Amino acid sequence: MVKDILFGEKYERTNMTVKNSVEELTSVRIKNKNIWDQVKQTDPRFTKKVDFGRGFTSIDPMYQIGKMTEIFGPVGQGWGYVVNYHYTDKYISAEVSVWTEDRKNFYGPVCSLMPLQNSKGKFDDEAGKKVMTDALTKAFSHLGMSADVFLGLFDSSKYVEQVKKDLGIDQDKVTKIS
Repeated sequence: MVKDILFGEKYERTNMTVKNSVEELTSVRIKNKNIWDQVKQTDPRFTKKVDFGRGFTSIDPMYQIGKMTEIFGPVGQGWGYVVNYHYTDKYISAEVSVWTEDRKNFYGPVCSLMPLQNSKGKFDDEAGKKVMTDALTKAFSHLGMSADVFLGLFDSSKYVEQVKKDLGIDQDKVTKIS
């Protein structure tokens, strides 16, 4: 018998107590990673290799919005976001906060910064959309969205081929939206 210091109660430690604690902890971990596990794997048909600079894998933003809608429901009902823009003479930044399930369940802001001029020195009228999309992608990554891309797994062609196999993908492009 062991006496509980805080409550003065006596209880017996058993393997069952340890087993129950492990089961409870495992259950909590599974619940905590539920969303992450649903969005961590990226369909390669919605990615594109970008070779300028350091090079990276770009994820189609409509794919991400579709995944959010699949899990939480329509934007504005099951999830949503708020964007605040800030401007200087040369740059635009976007601060994105995302909510899920309840408008009180916010996280963010997640920020992105972009020049207002394109590479030719002309005003980029798409800069606002680009910076918001980039910040939204970063915000979604906090839920685990496309974690395999952000963790560098898409740098391995073997990994990408295995994902295609796991998802039953036999073509490189999407031909129909379901």
